[in-house]
Amino acid sequence: MIFVLSGEGPTDLGSCNNAQGKCSGDDFDIGPMTVLIEQLVEHRVGYQLRKLPDQIYYLSEKALCEKAKGLPNRLLPARSKKKQAEMGYFYTNALVLGAFAKSIEAETDDSAIAVLFRDCDSTRSAKAGLWDTKRQAILDGFNRSQFDRGVPMLPKPTSEAWLLSAAQAQPYQNCQNLEDLPGNEASPNHPKTKLVAAFGAHKTRIELCEWLDENPFDPVRADAMPSFKAFRDRLDEVVLTVLH
Repeated sequence: MIFVLSGEGPTDLGSCNNAQGKCSGDDFDIGPMTVLIEQLVEHRVGYQLRKLPDQIYYLSEKALCEKAKGLPNRLLPARSKKKQAEMGYFYTNALVLGAFAKSIEAETDDSAIAVLFRDCDSTRSAKAGLWDTKRQAILDGFNRSQFDRGVPMLPKPTSEAWLLSAAQAQPYQNCQNLEDLPGNEASPNHPKTKLVAAFGAHKTRIELCEWLDENPFDPVRADAMPSFKAFRDRLDEVVLTVLH
């Protein structure tokens, strides 16, 4: 089983340390959201992903966007300006990642699971259903690439809200309310700001990973957050598909 990942930066899924947008093995610096994935699948696969680093492939957001420039028009979503602006980005990211996952499968003769991480970054003023629409755009992109083991990882509003659910003074209590925090980083109530306050200091990528190792995430209690539950359910579904 291979995991093909794409995130936004070091403090979510991680990043490449080889000055390229594509990496695996020791060239990949794992991020806290990859540690979270590892914790969610370990009981299914029977091992830690970090024990087999060559089974993790990473493609950066920039690399995905560069690859998307070469897509033929027939593969792109409908050219409605509004839809293209809001959803074309998520669709094409998933389309490219799905194609990349298929190429890795062919190279390794192994089954892949692709996880596309993007913060939703929604605000209270955003139209209702925006998260659902973005998630569906990702699923549509995976489907268009004819890759059926794609997983949207779309925290609402950002990944820090998921981490905050466990880091707050009373872990997981009313954590569903964290999804209503503003996605605007200028707000004092942005999840990133509140996470720093909960920890008492800013934590680096490595420190966040170490914290998760020391405080394993409780998925059952975190399921109160709809965006997390949707991710967890889909991840479990595709892992079971591969295992069976």
